[in-house]
This record gives sequence, C-alpha cells and structure tokens, in this order.
Amino acid sequence: MKTKLILTLALLLGLKAAHWAQSAAVPTDPQQPYVEVVVTQEKIWLMVDELPVGSLPVQVIGSDGKVVLQKVFTTETEDWSLDVANLPSGKYKILIGSAQTEYLNKQGGSKGLL
Repeated sequence: MKTKLILTLALLLGLKAAHWAQSAAVPTDPQQPYVEVVVTQEKIWLMVDELPVGSLPVQVIGSDGKVVLQKVFTTETEDWSLDVANLPSGKYKILIGSAQTEYLNKQGGSKGLL
C-alpha cells in the first residue's frame, strides 16, 4: 500500500526516471529492518514496513568517498526522504544502516527551463 502511494505521488509530481533501486545486499542485522527504496533525480524515498525503528542512519557518498548527505531516521521521523535535487551529476552510493547499499546515478539537467 505504501509503495503504491509513493509511486503515485512521484508520478503526480512529474518526477522523471523513478526506479526501484536494487539492493547490493540484504541486511543481515536483525536490529535493522529491510528498507524499500525509490530513487529519482530529485529525491530518495525510504519505506520501512517494520516499526518501530530505533535509529536508521543513511548516508549518500560521492564517487570520491566523501559523505555529501546524511540523515538519521527513527519512528518519529515524518519525512522519510532525502532531497538530492541539488547534487551535481555523478555516481553516488547510498548506505542504509550497516548492511544495505543502493545507488544513484545523478544526471545533469536544465532545471527551471521549459
């Protein structure tokens, strides 16, 4: 249900290139839930089916190995997304907790032009 809602929202907002990220690894830590991830050129949405979530750190790492965005999600978090619209073009690794990895290939665009 959550998945369909997020995808519908993404389509209604006109976000292009939405796709399901493929996990490089399935989490093996029972303390961290598996997270479904939707990656677009504008946002990264995280969907957790298991609640409560004590602390779920997420980092976006550039190709140079530096952390460019980070956020810690908990049960109290209202907005389970990261805004990546202002990141420059490039390849990014998204680390979710200690065991789940996703990827973003950010492409340049002509923002604001019709």
